[in-house]
Amino acid sequence: MNVLGKVLLAFLPDDLESIFKFALLFVVVPVLMLTLVFAGPITAVEKIPLISYEQVQMYINTAKKVSEITKNPYSNGVEVDWKALVAIDAVRFRQDFSKANSPEVEELAKMFIEKIDEVEGYPMYRLRSLDKVLDILGFSKEEKEKVKEFLSIDFSFLLTSAVPEGWMPIEKDLKWPAAGVYNITSGFGPRIDPVYGVEGFHFGVDIEAPAGIPVRAAADGEVAYAGWNDGYGLVVFIWHNNNLETRYAHLSSIAVKQRQVVRAGDVIGYVGSTGKSTGPHLHFEVRIGGKAVNPVDFFK
Repeated sequence: MNVLGKVLLAFLPDDLESIFKFALLFVVVPVLMLTLVFAGPITAVEKIPLISYEQVQMYINTAKKVSEITKNPYSNGVEVDWKALVAIDAVRFRQDFSKANSPEVEELAKMFIEKIDEVEGYPMYRLRSLDKVLDILGFSKEEKEKVKEFLSIDFSFLLTSAVPEGWMPIEKDLKWPAAGVYNITSGFGPRIDPVYGVEGFHFGVDIEAPAGIPVRAAADGEVAYAGWNDGYGLVVFIWHNNNLETRYAHLSSIAVKQRQVVRAGDVIGYVGSTGKSTGPHLHFEVRIGGKAVNPVDFFK
């Protein structure tokens, strides 16, 4: 042990300023680099509620329903904010909105109304504050801050299941997989299957694109699968940090191999029309913990 100590001391500089620089270079910087490597990028998973258009409508309708019961001939009632309900459940259910249902959302909405009086037999209500409701739910300080962080964003993008004409993606934590082409011919959610003509659910978006243009990785990650997969045709699955997965289907050819590490923007294949497809396009999926979410939400 003494020998090891003497060896280490031999490499230390003599003056104080040099010792500080030595520590910064060989201790602080490596620790920071390791932290960044293992922490991974902060993704949109932590920034926006991962909720479908149909689920948003349930929250809106429930908030309206509860708001209506507060109205009477002597009062205009109060208005429960559906956005607060969504933000709370994004934290409460850890972004898994499949756990949400109308009765529970209604119970949550009713926590925001408080009876304070009666006039001629009619109840008078007032709104409870967000902090009071979060206290009733037993949220921690960190959970409360996360709810308020969600509420700080513009929720208007949740009110449409489509994108407007001329829409262009805003690249934040993910890169758009088909550079220069942005026309979405089929959005995320319920639809009539274009091949079989029956009702179904579309787990991604279809990006209209000419055959042969490059398809690029949306984020750093590792190729989990690259090959043929039934209706997907030629497809690439990529695993990323934070339990995020992206899928790129109907490719004409694949440019990567399974277990290959890729960087955001790397070419992983080329647009095609393989598998269950009616013409050249890119089917792009984003999944969180295996659950498909709307890819467009990451580019608004």
